[in-house]
Amino acid sequence: MYDNKLPKANSIDMLRDDFLSDIRDRICSGKLQVKEKNIHEKFIEVFDHYVDINSGFTLKGLDKFFHKEIIMGCHHYLDSLMIKHGRNNLQVLEHDYTYYSRLDPNRVWSKPGSLIPNLPLTIATPFPGYLGIHPEYHNIIDEATEKNIDVHLDGAWLSCSTKLEIDLTPECIKSVGISLSKGYGASWNRIGIRYTKDQDLTDPITIFNRGKMVHRPALEAGILLLENIPADYMWNTYGNRFNQVVEQFDLIPGNIIFAAYGKDRIIYSLSHLLLS
Repeated sequence: MYDNKLPKANSIDMLRDDFLSDIRDRICSGKLQVKEKNIHEKFIEVFDHYVDINSGFTLKGLDKFFHKEIIMGCHHYLDSLMIKHGRNNLQVLEHDYTYYSRLDPNRVWSKPGSLIPNLPLTIATPFPGYLGIHPEYHNIIDEATEKNIDVHLDGAWLSCSTKLEIDLTPECIKSVGISLSKGYGASWNRIGIRYTKDQDLTDPITIFNRGKMVHRPALEAGILLLENIPADYMWNTYGNRFNQVVEQFDLIPGNIIFAAYGKDRIIYSLSHLLLS
């Protein structure tokens, strides 16, 4: 039987405390509002500022990704890649986002060192299966460069991470998707930005943005989240408690605040303990 005084095995549960819940309720009730007319441009502006000032991660070379398009969370980002390239034509590594195995329980995972030339690769960065950067990340980027593989970085976990420096300057890295859901307790309003080096007018997200199809309530909520919650809220609020829990249960810390590794290499969810 599960004991809520212990880390929860084989899980990464999200964290939403009273402060984050209050912000959500104030946004949904209309107590917090946005009166900006150019709501699309305003969201990109405040999101860019958030990425610039966040001390949990640094994205070297992001200034070369000139095209900034709104996504309805990183699910939207990943779905667009599968629409564009075909679900079976996107290379994915084992222990990445469980969404891939739910879509195809029989998926054959791509393996570093044996990547298929000219076939795009998506890789969560940070990588949920390792609670940080994939241990073979740099070799993977070198292999992708050598084999003409376009790389797309899923940054869904960036908003709840710490001590991450990611080099986006390799030519093979073509896009990065970042959302607020995890770091802002905002699964109720999935929104973020996809940064790309080049623009393809036949791309699903580009069509979505050019048609101004992002609904205004999601944009308003995104702006209000960014304006009312500090950029480094998770680690500034729960970092010390995270370190205490990791020490108490003799765990191995990663870069994602919600979980840590046991010596048995099992991932343990810590969110409920951080709130205790």
